[in-house]
Amino acid sequence: MAKSIEKAMRSAKASLELSGLKVEDKHTELVRKALAKEITNEEFLKEAKRLAEQKGGDSK
Repeated sequence: MAKSIEKAMRSAKASLELSGLKVEDKHTELVRKALAKEITNEEFLKEAKRLAEQKGGDSK
């Protein structure tokens, strides 16, 4: 399962970067933890919102 998660994440990251979006290591790690069930969906959303707010993104 770990290999399939890593493969899917590499593919998604490449697609996002081709679209001009920057994927940082902290974002990759957060998604990996969620997919590996190391954090709950609630924890994922809370941290994703925090990261978006750090960047000045619209979290509403």
